[in-house]
Amino acid sequence: MQLIERAEALASFRSLMEKALGGTGGVMLMTGSGAMGKSALLQACANEAGAAGFLVMKSAGSRAERMFPLGTLGQLFRSVELPPEFADEVEQTLVPEPINGISGVPDPVVLGQNLTHVAARLCEVLVVLTKRQPILLSVDDVHNADGPSLQALLYIQRRMANAPLLLAVTSLSQRRSVNSLFSAELTGQPNCVQARVAGLSPAGVEELLRDTVGSEPAARLAPEYHRLSGGNPLLLHAMVQDYWDVAQGGWSPEGTQPGVGRHLHQAVLSCLHRWDPRILDAARGVALLGRSASTGSVAQLLGVKPAYVLPALEVLDGAGLLRGCQFRHPTMRKVVLRDLSPDRQSVMYMRAARIMYQLGAELGDIADHLLTSSPATPAEAEPWMVAVLREAAQAALVHDDQDRAISCLELARLICDDEATRAAMLTELARVNWCHRPAAALRFLAPLEDAFGRGQLAAADARALSRYLLWHGRTRRAAGIYDWAAPSPGTPSRGHSRLCFTREWVRLIFPTMFVGGEADGPAHEDGAAGREFSMSNLLLGKAEEDIVGAAQELLESCNLAEAELEAVFGALFTLAHTGRYQEAVRWCESLGTEGAARGFPRWTAALAGIRSWLAVQHGELGEARRYARQALGGMSRTGWGVVLGLPLTVLLRATVAMGDLDEAAEIIKRGVPDDMARTTLWPLFLQARGDYYLATNRTRAALSDFHECGELLREWDLDIPALVDWRCAIARTYLQIGAVEEARQKITEQLSIPGGTHPRVHGRALRLLASVTELRQRPGRLQEAMSLLQRSGDLLELGWAYADLSDAYQELGDITRARLMARRAKQIAKACEAGPLSARVQPREEDSGGDLGEAAALSDAERRVAALAAFGYTNREISERLFITVSTVEQHLTRVYRKLNVKRRADLPTELSLGVRDSSKQTYPV
Repeated sequence: MQLIERAEALASFRSLMEKALGGTGGVMLMTGSGAMGKSALLQACANEAGAAGFLVMKSAGSRAERMFPLGTLGQLFRSVELPPEFADEVEQTLVPEPINGISGVPDPVVLGQNLTHVAARLCEVLVVLTKRQPILLSVDDVHNADGPSLQALLYIQRRMANAPLLLAVTSLSQRRSVNSLFSAELTGQPNCVQARVAGLSPAGVEELLRDTVGSEPAARLAPEYHRLSGGNPLLLHAMVQDYWDVAQGGWSPEGTQPGVGRHLHQAVLSCLHRWDPRILDAARGVALLGRSASTGSVAQLLGVKPAYVLPALEVLDGAGLLRGCQFRHPTMRKVVLRDLSPDRQSVMYMRAARIMYQLGAELGDIADHLLTSSPATPAEAEPWMVAVLREAAQAALVHDDQDRAISCLELARLICDDEATRAAMLTELARVNWCHRPAAALRFLAPLEDAFGRGQLAAADARALSRYLLWHGRTRRAAGIYDWAAPSPGTPSRGHSRLCFTREWVRLIFPTMFVGGEADGPAHEDGAAGREFSMSNLLLGKAEEDIVGAAQELLESCNLAEAELEAVFGALFTLAHTGRYQEAVRWCESLGTEGAARGFPRWTAALAGIRSWLAVQHGELGEARRYARQALGGMSRTGWGVVLGLPLTVLLRATVAMGDLDEAAEIIKRGVPDDMARTTLWPLFLQARGDYYLATNRTRAALSDFHECGELLREWDLDIPALVDWRCAIARTYLQIGAVEEARQKITEQLSIPGGTHPRVHGRALRLLASVTELRQRPGRLQEAMSLLQRSGDLLELGWAYADLSDAYQELGDITRARLMARRAKQIAKACEAGPLSARVQPREEDSGGDLGEAAALSDAERRVAALAAFGYTNREISERLFITVSTVEQHLTRVYRKLNVKRRADLPTELSLGVRDSSKQTYPV
């Protein structure tokens, strides 16, 4: 090992060698903290002595061999080959009498009586040998040497003070050590030189690093390496090795942080296990107590007096492991904690937790120890432990560490003997698991129901339980709890909007919960606020403006850790059905991203499900399928419960509309949860499944599903076309089998019922009505339907309307318009990824339309004019809709033709209209 900052000690030893060569003996005592390089310095002295002609006799003390009398002395004399005339005599002197006939083990009693004789005889041998050449007796770690050897060495040193004999020893510096008398005797001699071997200075650390990592990195790294090692050469060399291990793994050596890995781990353990057990105990005490460690607290933990601990702490500090009562690097503490034997771990961690609590330590640190010690029953715990664990759980939730929060709450509930407190913690556990471990949350439902039955749940917790039960289809049990927990009419509530959105979403998705029950009464009759938040009114187009502001406010203040998923669903549903599709999409994406970052898989999956529903309503089939798959992959079927029907229905709708009937068949084969049949998601699934049957010409099965869909919605008083337009679905089926009059009857019925005027619903119905209308009236009716569908944002249905219009023009002999409508239908089919629509329309001329990429050059006014022109509006119709003159329309179109490099109105790309709002009327994106 490289010797740095040891020149003064070497110079002192050389001076002693010169005197020894002149016939005067001497002693070199090298002291210092552990692992500071004392052994390396002793070896350097031995090397120099050997080079100068000394006979070097070596030994090293060992804690494991301390109980063997004369063991250290025996090592000295056996380390060299003695002249034949002395070898046997020395051996007999070192092992005079065996114990109970066991050869080689001296009897301590006999040895004590004859020690002076032994020392004198060995001294005589040395006298003879020094006449032949000077001698160096080198003893490393003399603090671990056995007592008889130390006494013999003192005897020899005193008797040979005027002989060419040097004694060089290393010793660990510590108060009241077992070899303190030996050291005192040595230092009392006039020819003794004492060398203090300290840690390296910052300059010394830089010098050590310079020879291993280079000058520039050494200057940069030295301050931090010195701070973390205290100048301990052993730790420094370990850090350098770890540095290179990391650097070879691709780490850039430009930082200032040292490498910390297996070499440092080994160095720390090597130090601690070589030293006295009291030092290891003290190190463990400091590691266990962390920031609460002090001489007194460590002594209390170990069950000893501070005087026992103080010397050990001084050794650890001097060795560079500690600074005061804290480890210099967190890794050192972790290494010591991992080294604690399993049989002592639980007891020691519990003791440490108790002391830390008494000292007012950080609750998180105390909770860590309680989790490690894991008391199994209330009898093993103390009252304060439950409070500490609950507070630590809340702190963990603030930092989105749900796993830690769950661990704290589970242990707290295990050791708590108060039933009310246990019930409160049960609801906390259910809430955290609900977001973080959706499938695991199911196991809390039965205990929560029991707690509710015993009257141990607060109203808010009972409402949460009812929502959990509903999610898993347990409608009947949820209803009674929901009624009990609902706020009384007129009761002021800080979360009024949240409660209303939650209630209305629940009413919409779980209608059987309210049929014939009490929940339809007082809980809903809360004046204007209740009417504002009625989902039925929203779907019927009767919503008041305040509902949008309430939805936006709820989303803006949403904290995923505390929010109710149903309330967020209701708010997003509200935005989507009041013409704010893009705003709903942005909220889905931003909240979904937040949920993923915070580790809330239920939120991430559920919001992906809502996003898929928004996409399929808008005709974005590829996006709908992608988000539906993401939703289904983000949470297990158990975690989804009956709400699995939402993404599953979207996926089925999207795959059928895209023409992927094989995947659709697989979706149907997998089935849905049985309890979903009591939710509105079942009619939605029936309609999607009916579409599949219709696409595969299984018209009877399709009619069966569509009829069942209608019967259920009428039974639940939710026969609202904007929710499920099942009459149009039946009409499509009748048209496919040629039952024109039956189809006309269903379409007429659809147009006449409340809610049938929603632009998307009305547009679809008019499109179907056009198919049973006289040919010459058909284009006008289709154009009316297309206008409504464009306003609604239903791009897929708009594409089908274009295809119908193309067919109508074809039958009327207007080939030019037929080709134009067919090309636009083809463009929409491509945008929607709708295979069946694309196959339906065959281009009747080569597409010569302009490049949509050039549309970026259009101004907003030009784009609006071009979009309406692309849909077949005349210049006068455009001027009326946009409130501009016909001349202005013509000027805009002239510039549009030039920028898009087209020659006529028929060549304008239909995609120009996507996302352009008709300024004359309100839009309904979904």
